[in-house]
Amino acid sequence: MKMRIEYVRCCQVSCAVLWLAAILFLLLPGCQSIGPYSAGMKVVDGECAAPVELSLLHPGSIQTGSAAEWLSPKTVIVHTPGDEVFLGLTHPAAALFERPFSLDRARQEHSRFICLLNKHGARVYRLIDILLAGTINDRGDPLAGEALSRLRELAFQALQYDTSALTGGEAATQNKYKEEVIASLHPVELIKIILQQPLVRLETTEGHNTGFKATYWMDPVMNLYFMRDQVMTTAKGLVVGHFNAVQREMETKIVRFAYTKLGITPIFEVYGNARLEGGDFIPAGEAAFIGQGLRTNGEAIKQLLDAQVFGTKWVVVVKDPWKNQDQMHLDTYFNIIDKNLAVLVEERMDVRDERGRLIKSADPGRRAGVDVYELGPEGYRKQISNADFQVFLEKNRGFRLIPVSNADQLKYGINFLSMGKRKILAIDGVSLEYKARLAQEGVEVTWMDFSNLTGGYGAAHCTTQVIRRE
Repeated sequence: MKMRIEYVRCCQVSCAVLWLAAILFLLLPGCQSIGPYSAGMKVVDGECAAPVELSLLHPGSIQTGSAAEWLSPKTVIVHTPGDEVFLGLTHPAAALFERPFSLDRARQEHSRFICLLNKHGARVYRLIDILLAGTINDRGDPLAGEALSRLRELAFQALQYDTSALTGGEAATQNKYKEEVIASLHPVELIKIILQQPLVRLETTEGHNTGFKATYWMDPVMNLYFMRDQVMTTAKGLVVGHFNAVQREMETKIVRFAYTKLGITPIFEVYGNARLEGGDFIPAGEAAFIGQGLRTNGEAIKQLLDAQVFGTKWVVVVKDPWKNQDQMHLDTYFNIIDKNLAVLVEERMDVRDERGRLIKSADPGRRAGVDVYELGPEGYRKQISNADFQVFLEKNRGFRLIPVSNADQLKYGINFLSMGKRKILAIDGVSLEYKARLAQEGVEVTWMDFSNLTGGYGAAHCTTQVIRRE
């Protein structure tokens, strides 16, 4: 999806680079709070995020692997939403958002969330800090070297010049001109280019003024703050996914660049017609749960099984028959609190009283089934086909299930983040009944205000990529 910015200008040739830099600088003020370049500026976020030091930028410096959702998160990657989100607020549905929201307040909520993660013992790295690391010195000046060169390469790919309306001679000069522009910009502006994905449509003015005029279009990565989805972290390491939505395709490229910069080599990347999003994956000790539905397809799961990326004895494929945006990923209708305690939206399960009597039956159109694969000498082989998800959880895996009402699910009551056994960071606004049920099960809950962040169609689990749990 591309949205047009009405910036048509005729400039002096000597000022063209400065005009482009100024436009891009205004488009992403959130980057002004990064590192030493922000000296003297108001810091709006990042106070509790860990600095990305040069010592981290080599293979093996950061360990990855998540064996179970109930283990404590040690290393978390996040992205504080910036002005790349803004255009999406003008038409939320086209941006894959649920509704309009305040970007400024979403940033504040995200900043407080980072501090809570830090308080609970997690080391949190912001994506922008990773991108910027090694590209500026202590004075905030560009620092020549491999990190800056690679960032310029990524920005060069992100910035597009449409020369179709130019003469052959004029068009031939523009690639070199773009190289000069990229080489002149500060790393902060390079990051703005990467996040905004600008397209400059050039026209000739036949020698008048600078000889060119342009219309500027932006195709920003609006959903990037949902860092759960670009990759998934198994017990073995990081797996790179492939988005189902065209609006999010560029995110994978940016995130892959950042993880590689941290010295993290993905163990696998899905390909071809496979579609895989990290919100469909939940590790659970000897078993790993992977959702197959609206966003992740069977081809991706086949590739993951064949590549043996899970590091578990069992893989449980949860097949969602509903495929609805309100419950787009596995982590929107199911989540794990402890090795024997989980939540499941009640419309997908049979709800019974303490004596086992049926109170409410599952909606037959939303009752999920499972295929279960066991790892053997010849790889994963299917052992169970089309079993009932609830029955499998309770009988085969020994989970006690807390039913969550549809109303509480819509308020993101299921999309919490586990900070350890029976300890979660969850979204406030849910019912007193749900809160009481969690308390009865001995769950320690920190309730958070995500009233703006959830406008993008996600919450605590969606906004984090936990790359290490112990």
